[in-house]
Order: sequence, then structure tokens, then C-alpha cells
Amino acid sequence: MKFRKIYVMIIILLVLIFSGCNNANNENDTSINIIDDENKVVIYFFWGDGCPHCAEEKPFLEGLEDKYSEVEVKMYETWKNPDNAKLFQELAKAYGTTARGVPTTFIDDKYWVGYADYMSQEMEQKVLYCLGNDCVNPGDKLSNNLKK
Repeated sequence: MKFRKIYVMIIILLVLIFSGCNNANNENDTSINIIDDENKVVIYFFWGDGCPHCAEEKPFLEGLEDKYSEVEVKMYETWKNPDNAKLFQELAKAYGTTARGVPTTFIDDKYWVGYADYMSQEMEQKVLYCLGNDCVNPGDKLSNNLKK
């Protein structure tokens, strides 16, 4: 009986430890956080571990967060995380498209598949537009799509 209590306590401790590790990593975060701050520009970035174009885009997006305090980039790795892959499919559907490949980036009412220098310029222009105007948080669009 005493060993059973110890075993249960060890299991609970392991669950708490590992659940804390997963929540600390934004790349595996599948929750949709709706930002109350209307001036916040939220970017959804879906990527794959080992994808060279994704690896090029990540520092650019992180740079946008550093450059503009009102920008928040939500990063979701889709190749190894099935929950993130499902979120990607649902968000693509909400945008009237399919989840074709990574990297895919959603800002306001627009999305980009792939990554190249001209895309980074377009993305930053969209961010600048959103900083001065009301833009859609992609998570809100997804939430609205799921309500239908």
C-alpha cells in the first residue's frame, strides 16, 4: 500500500513537470489567445523543423517583434506536432485556402506560403498598415469560423 502511494505521487510529479515544460515552449502552444489590445498586430507563423525557408523566416519575424513592440508572433511547428498541424488546417480553411506547405504566415486578412525577400517586405508593409488601422487577429478569424 505504501509503495502504491509513492508510485502515484511520482506519476503526479512527472505529469506536473512535463506539462510545465510543454507550456513554456511557444512553438508547441496550440491555444488561441485573443489579444484585448486593439493596437496589437498578431502574426501566426506555421513552420516545420528542418525546413530551410522556415529557418530563414523565423529571424525576420522575431526582428519584427523587436522592432515593433505592438507585434506578437505566434509560432507553430506543424511537422512534429499534430495539434499544431490541425490548427494550421483550420486557420487555412478560415482563410478560404488549404494548408499547402510551410512556412505559411497569416497577418490580418492576408497569408503567404513560402518565404522570399519580397515576401518579407510585403509582410512588414502589412504590419505597418495594421499598426495604424484596425486589423484582424488571425485567431479571431479562426474562432469565428469554428462558431459557424
